[in-house]
Amino acid sequence: MKDKVKKILAVKVKALRESADLTQEELASRCNVSWRTISNLERGQVVPDLLMMIQIAQIFNTSLDDILSLSIKDTKSKSRLEREQFLVEKIRFLNDRALDFLLDEVILLFKYFN
Repeated sequence: MKDKVKKILAVKVKALRESADLTQEELASRCNVSWRTISNLERGQVVPDLLMMIQIAQIFNTSLDDILSLSIKDTKSKSRLEREQFLVEKIRFLNDRALDFLLDEVILLFKYFN
């Protein structure tokens, strides 16, 4: 279970950081830790404490529930998880008009490819 938590946190934090165009050094500075701590986190070597998770959630304007959710299936590749998280983070910043357009396009995709 602990390895699963480390893997999921690693993927989610890295995807959040990259989608915000932050370096490991920049995120580390905002969290008051060294860049090595962020590197270890993104490689699944450590599990951050609760205070650091709260900071990360606030930095990326997301909830702890989203970051800590373990509902990701083990059958998904790391690459897929990263791409999914990237899309989720980009969608959060769309205005209403763009979100409506994207929703229409996604519905079409599902109609023809599902």
